[in-house]
Amino acid sequence: MPAFPGGFAPNRRVERPAGAEVGLVTDDVDALYKQAVAAGALATLEPTVKPWGQTVAYVRDLDGFLVELCSPVG
Repeated sequence: MPAFPGGFAPNRRVERPAGAEVGLVTDDVDALYKQAVAAGALATLEPTVKPWGQTVAYVRDLDGFLVELCSPVG
């Protein structure tokens, strides 16, 4: 029996990501981004410094789920 009645719609790397993401905070976004891509994650947005000073990158995991890799804010 599924954990959620009716089940879930699967994520697929060949389709657009679901309207949700997982965020992982790290002091070294560049290194974590490279490690994720080397492990098979799909590169989506290379590390980018936002106007407020936070570094943000995005990858998609092996199931196509969107994962944000970001530095701490403030």
